[in-house]
Order: sequence, then C-alpha cells, then structure tokens
Amino acid sequence: MTIPDSFHVLLVDDDATFRKALSRALDRRDHRVEAAGAGSEALTLADHEDFDAAILDLKMPGMDGIELMHELRSRHADLPVVILTGHGTIPSAIEAIQAGAYDYLQKPCEVAEVEITLKNAVRQRQLMTENRQLREAIRLGTPYEGIVGESQPIRDVVELIEKTKDSWSPVLIQGESGTGKELVARALHSRSSRASRPFVTVNCAGLKPELLENELFGHIEGAFTGALRSKSGLFEVADQGTLFIDEVADMDLTVQASLLRVVESGVFRPLGSTREKEVRVRIVAAANRDLHQAVLDGKFRQDLLYRLEVVHVLVPPLRDRQDDIPLMVQHYLETSRDAKEKGIALSPDALHLLRHYRWPGNVRELFHVLERAILLCEEKNLSARDLDAVLRPRFRPASPEEPKDPLTLEDSEKQHIRRMLEREGGNVSRVSEILGIDRRTLQRKMKRYGLR
Repeated sequence: MTIPDSFHVLLVDDDATFRKALSRALDRRDHRVEAAGAGSEALTLADHEDFDAAILDLKMPGMDGIELMHELRSRHADLPVVILTGHGTIPSAIEAIQAGAYDYLQKPCEVAEVEITLKNAVRQRQLMTENRQLREAIRLGTPYEGIVGESQPIRDVVELIEKTKDSWSPVLIQGESGTGKELVARALHSRSSRASRPFVTVNCAGLKPELLENELFGHIEGAFTGALRSKSGLFEVADQGTLFIDEVADMDLTVQASLLRVVESGVFRPLGSTREKEVRVRIVAAANRDLHQAVLDGKFRQDLLYRLEVVHVLVPPLRDRQDDIPLMVQHYLETSRDAKEKGIALSPDALHLLRHYRWPGNVRELFHVLERAILLCEEKNLSARDLDAVLRPRFRPASPEEPKDPLTLEDSEKQHIRRMLEREGGNVSRVSEILGIDRRTLQRKMKRYGLR
C-alpha cells in the first residue's frame, strides 16, 4: 500500500482567518485545499469533487461539524473526517469520534500535526478499501494475484498474506509440489509496500553448496579460480525488496549457517571479502517437506527454522479444496489462448471427472491436464470422453458410497508414480511433465519409494 505525498482536502471552518491560514500552510506543503465557510457550501464542493479527507470545525452556525459529517458520510461513505475543536469542546470532539470521525485536532494546531493526522486518515481509508475489495474478490472467487478459489483454506491463506504483507519478518511457505507456493510468495511481495522493489528468486534444489553460497552472497574478484570479476549476490540484488528461497529444505547445512546470520543481523560477507555488507530484505522461504522432521533427521538447523517460520503459510493440496476446481477451470479457460481460440467450454461430466481425481501434482497437474485435453479436443465442448485419454491411466474416482481409501497418502502417491512410470516406459522426464512436478522432485520421490 502506497500513501500519496499530497492530498486533496476539504476544509470547513466559519473562522475566515484560521481557514485561510491553514489553507495556505497546507498549500505550501503541496496539498490541494478546497475551503468553505459553511456546511451548505461544503456539500456543494463535495458533490463536484473527490476528496481524500475532510477537516471540519466542530462549532459552526447553522450546520455544525457533526451534522455536516453525517451528511458527507451519507454521500461519500469512506471519506475520512477530522474534527477541529476548541479547548472547551473536547468532550464533544470525542463524541464525534464515537459517531464516526477519524480523529480530532485541538486549535490552534501545527500544520505538521494536521499533515500527520491527514496521512493516517488516508492510510486507514486505503486499508478499508483494500479489505473491502479483498472480501469481494474472495466472495466472487476472483483471482487474487493469480491465486484462484473461495474455499476456506484459500481464504485463510489470502487473509494471512494481507495481514503480514508489509512486515519485514521472514516467511515460511509450506505445501506439496504444485500447490502454488511461488504464487503466495509473489503475492506477499506485490501486495506490499515493497512492490516496486526487486523480487528475486533462487531454487536450492540440485545446487551444490558452494554454488548456492555464491548465488546468495556473491564474490569479489580473485575469490577463487575463475573469479575474473566481482559478482553481486542475490541478497544484494534484492536489497529493499524480497528474496524468495525455494526448496529451502535442500539447502546444505553450511549454507544454512550463513543464511541464519543474514536473517538475524541483515549482514553478509561476499566470498573472498573481508568487508561486510548490510541489506534489508524480506526473506520468503518455501519447502515441500516437513522441516521439523528434517530438524529431527539432522538435515535442517532448528534455529534457522525458528527464524524462518515467524510467518508460517500452509498452502493446502488441491484434494483438500476440490470445491475450488470449477473456479480454477473457468479461470484457465478464460486465460488460455488455445481455449479462447477454440471457444472451449467444459461439460458437467468432464467437471465431475476433474473434481473426483486426487491430483497428486496439485494445481500444476490440473492445468497441465487441461492444456493437453484442450489441444487434443476437436469439439468446442470438452467432455469426459476427451479427458479420458489424459486421465484414464491415473484416474480413480472416489465414490461417496465406498469407504475411504485405506492407503496412506504416501502409499497412494507411490502407486500412482509406479503406474505412470510403467505407462511411459520409465521416461522420468515425461512422467515429471505429466505430473506437473520438476524432474529432481520426481527423482527424490522415486528414491524414497524405491522406484527405478
């Protein structure tokens, strides 16, 4: 949220001397002021111009400040009102706040005090507007920074983003592969006051410790063989912005120690350098594994975990929010060039099929299935038969009459990966593409489940 440097202010006071003095003082600070000496004049101005805030004298002949405030708010419900009061009318000013005024100022008042109060009032107005828009977007299922859905698990994620977006505290996003953890990270950045600053990403998966350390912290010329020139690390690149560290569970313990130091102090040292650099970066880390278990296994530092999970966002798997699938399908059809060119719509039986699949690859897999089905579809109406060619080898509908599958999620995932490997002749790249997960993640799962 960005607060403007100058405001359009409605000033209403029957004291012409005070009114002119305050108008000139605010004007010198680059604010635009429309002044009125009576309530009727103020209402006429308010009907023809948009104001960021109104400053109203409490005691005026005819229509007093509280009456005028009610009339203004009936026409412009979100207009913040600041009441001006004399020494003997403070109780009345407090009543005005209870009636809906943002704050009151006691005459005589310094222009700096007026300006601060105006800024706070405008900030509150923007917060109220953003919250109203957010609630409406959630109600309508409108994508929130690419996050689609109106189920309670997704509402919880979006509300947590809104509550913590402007903080500098570290964030840990956890969820299965394909759930949209990077979307959450980007939303935390783009909705924040850092939105105009850099958003930098690094994926720890498959990077050797020395390479990852070089990526994060950079190096100076001559730091190692081949270091012909200095290189800025990602922490330096992301200064005043956000650094998204994906697959943080794959980070080597030695690099974790260096990361912990930056998290705690905001200070790091490029490789080969004796000079420290200070940065201010919001660190957002993501993992698709249980980091508490990784701590018990000796693969992740407990002190780093405590530092990272100051804000903990748990992104739900798609199987836990299947009611969102119709909205997600609609969003995909509206944004896919192929779907729009073909005029594709989804039949009820096709939607039923999609809603009853377990989606081990989560949102990424859903979109991949839709993409393949749309490419193969020869009609405008995408039916269950069209999806069957894509889903048949892996689809197993859950019948409400049947008891729940007694297999654990890991057993179910193991069986599914085995079937896909058999179907694709052991082609790991092809299976990872179909499941919507990267090759390294699939290889780790294969190793965990003893699949070759």
